[in-house]
Amino acid sequence: MEIILLESFDRLGKIGDTVKVKDGFARNFLLPQKKALRANKVNKEYFEKIKQSLEEKNEELVKDAEKLSEKLINKEIVFIRQASETGQLYGSVSPKDISNYFKKDGIMISPSSINLSSAIKSIGIYSIKVKLHADVSFTTSLNVAISEESAVEQKKAKEPKKLDLNKSKKAEDNEDTKSTELEDTLNTSSIDDSNSDSLSNSTEKEKPSDPKNIKE
Repeated sequence: MEIILLESFDRLGKIGDTVKVKDGFARNFLLPQKKALRANKVNKEYFEKIKQSLEEKNEELVKDAEKLSEKLINKEIVFIRQASETGQLYGSVSPKDISNYFKKDGIMISPSSINLSSAIKSIGIYSIKVKLHADVSFTTSLNVAISEESAVEQKKAKEPKKLDLNKSKKAEDNEDTKSTELEDTLNTSSIDDSNSDSLSNSTEKEKPSDPKNIKE
């Protein structure tokens, strides 16, 4: 079926795009939810009348989604679950569980908008992608552990070690000092060798002549 989109959809199209979709998808979801219109002459004319208001509404939705993503992207998400000694969960963590987690804070995100990189069936830290709008999404991490203490330990193990800049600077200074001392030693040695050669040459010049060659 050919339809006119009244909303932007990921991998489907933007507002106003005329696209072809399966009849079932259109009849069971897009048309009843007023997310699209059948692509006929009458509806095309109707769309032109409401196009501006739809675009303005969409811009507001994008702004709201961007604000929410900035708020949630650094949010620490921790799930405490029972697990075996090997770390296997007694159950799993699903997109619906994550959706309910946000719902407790009054944030409505449908399970279909939560994409897991892999099925969560064991403890660990996982990457999750949350789509708040067709044009706005963010990626954050989900920490699944058997206790709050374990969650903290997992987070520490995952974080990269921070370099102590003061120690690094001291090490560089020590290397520079060693290098300078080595150069001074080599220069001093070179000077001593030069003086030694000069002294040797001078001594040779000052040696008395062979008495046999002295005329009386």
